[in-house]
Amino acid sequence: MGWPMNSRLKRIDLGSQSGAGLTAASLYWDVPKTGILAALELIITGNLTTAPSTPTAVGMAAAVNRVRLIANAGINLIDVSGVGYHYLFRDYIDDYSDPVADSDAKDAVASGAYNVSMIFPIAINSRDEVGLIMLQNNDTQLRLEVTKGAATDIANDFTVMTFDVRPIIYVHTVPVDPKDWPAFEYAHTITEEQTTVSGAGSVTWNWPRGNLYAQVIHGLGVGTTGSDDWTDAALRVNQSDYLMPPLPPAHFTREFYKTHGRARELGHIPLFDGLGDSGLGCYGSARDLLDSRVLTDIQSVITAGAAGTLYTIKRQLVPLPK
Repeated sequence: MGWPMNSRLKRIDLGSQSGAGLTAASLYWDVPKTGILAALELIITGNLTTAPSTPTAVGMAAAVNRVRLIANAGINLIDVSGVGYHYLFRDYIDDYSDPVADSDAKDAVASGAYNVSMIFPIAINSRDEVGLIMLQNNDTQLRLEVTKGAATDIANDFTVMTFDVRPIIYVHTVPVDPKDWPAFEYAHTITEEQTTVSGAGSVTWNWPRGNLYAQVIHGLGVGTTGSDDWTDAALRVNQSDYLMPPLPPAHFTREFYKTHGRARELGHIPLFDGLGDSGLGCYGSARDLLDSRVLTDIQSVITAGAAGTLYTIKRQLVPLPK
């Protein structure tokens, strides 16, 4: 009966760890070598004591400095910040509803309890097999790293900061007969870059080439009271061919309403969405994925209206050797 009828979905609790203190700290888990990995959930909670002064503009998302899922000691399957995840990526999971709508990540910094939980797809969505990872493989070793932000990254004057992380992985059992295994043809990666924008003017972000792009989402001006610190954005290939000419925020607002049914947050630039263009969130066809291997170069060209940080989420499919 094939893959769907010969496997069952399980959840495995990797156990809680805490990162107390006011400085940055990293927590680590080795992912058990059992089953076929489909998704990663992080329950991240904590508490801040003493009213803050000069809080960061990106709110409680700054409590998470970085999340990394590392394969074989060097390949980043996931590499994103709390800001990149909560202001950009979490809008693009499965059917484009918000899987962590109870999060405090976009709230202004305040003393008391907070919740900045996350969920990451390992397969490209909850239905399809693209991106699944066979854990029962001597050549595969996965390590999860979650780094808390320092208290000074969030606000001044905190006297106590707690940070608790409980990872839960979603795994499929492995069918007895290898003929019933899914096809392990691609790794699905979710990575983030941050670029300093010195002031108003044209900003060119060069896409790394070599893989298939599913999404490239930018943010310039994101925050608890965000602003569109940009006036237009374009997608250019091979130096002069515009797949998307310079278009204003109003265009991207329409696009976001079309695929999400809710308002685009200020600062959010949904430049390229090869999944959502089908109209079904991440459950659509792969017709609009962009194969960077056949292009000389690919560039996002954004006209900035002010200085700031350009956040960029890259979602790619990486062909695996056969």
